[in-house]
Amino acid sequence: MDLEQREISVETITPYFEEYFGHKPTVVAASPGRVNLIGEHTDYNNGFVLPMALNNINVVAVAPSPTGKHRWIGSLGDTMIEIDPADADKPGEPFWSNYVRGVICMLERRGIKVPAVDMLIDSNVPRGGGLSSSAAFEVATCTALAALCDADVSPTERALIGQATEHEFVNVPCGIMDQFISANGRKDHALMLDCKDLSYKLIPMTDPNVSVLVIDSAVKHSLADGGYAARRKNCEDACAILGVPSLREATLEMLEAKKAELGDLCYRRARHVIGENLRVAAFADAVEKGDWEAAGVAMRGSHASLKDDFEVSCAEVDKLVSLADTIPSAASVYGARMTGGGFGGCIVALVKSADVEQVAHEMLEAYRQELGIETTYLVTRPGEGARVLYKA
Repeated sequence: MDLEQREISVETITPYFEEYFGHKPTVVAASPGRVNLIGEHTDYNNGFVLPMALNNINVVAVAPSPTGKHRWIGSLGDTMIEIDPADADKPGEPFWSNYVRGVICMLERRGIKVPAVDMLIDSNVPRGGGLSSSAAFEVATCTALAALCDADVSPTERALIGQATEHEFVNVPCGIMDQFISANGRKDHALMLDCKDLSYKLIPMTDPNVSVLVIDSAVKHSLADGGYAARRKNCEDACAILGVPSLREATLEMLEAKKAELGDLCYRRARHVIGENLRVAAFADAVEKGDWEAAGVAMRGSHASLKDDFEVSCAEVDKLVSLADTIPSAASVYGARMTGGGFGGCIVALVKSADVEQVAHEMLEAYRQELGIETTYLVTRPGEGARVLYKA
């Protein structure tokens, strides 16, 4: 995963748009990627998550097409594709176009007629590392097209449009978190989301002395055994035994009372989800108080639970997390954990800002020496959610 921070803006995308299409864009919109600070595998259990938006963004520039056909370019230097508007609301080729097709379909279901558009997409959200480049693309596309159509589509509605696009056009049965934080993120704030009713609370993260460090494990293990579906089933089975509609309503006391009946596997899966909801609340409270040590304790507890109870980590990710405790600069790391669905991807750590580059270099070097894997990192702070950058 390339974590380079290439600058993109209205000023960088407009000359390319003019070169490709022969006229200026009418609207330029942006939406960020995200990293989840804590709250993993809780979303589909009606629980809590606590992500933040990145400063890495997907930018979409659009204007009405003078040809009467959609003309889209998926990235700078990519081949232009032409699509008849009559065919744009169903899945097709190339695959990336389904993200745009899905958004158009969902807007039109809401009575918003999207004209034939010229569209250029650019992004500095790393792809394939679990930082939600696809959610950023969907929400940026929706933000740009809604603005072009002068349609009032709320941030949460844009998130739901992105999620529906994943479900119906990309065949990914994702939760709502990625699109929600991309649409609703706020600069210098994390966001605590209640996945049961989509209510949320912004958590200030304004301390300049603390930085967020994201390191890519550079591995992605496939869920050959249908691991994701199996874990959802374990959670549903636990709910049936506990007599609750979702693990959101379960408590650790209820869990202990039914331990024998649950069996070891369902017991551990449920213990992770119930405990993780408590850790999200503890993390939010700690960050609001500026107690970074306590926030780190919650992160370490989250990783241990994901590794041992939910069993979605892997050796490489565990190695990166353990290095946060063993490198020479370990005292500068408050806490680290895997982030995302698991089986590879990234870790996230809270680190003293003065030492964050040193910590990153020590961890990358130790990882290379011990596992022979070269990788990359990103130092970041909470960024702004989806917005219109320019409208003619």
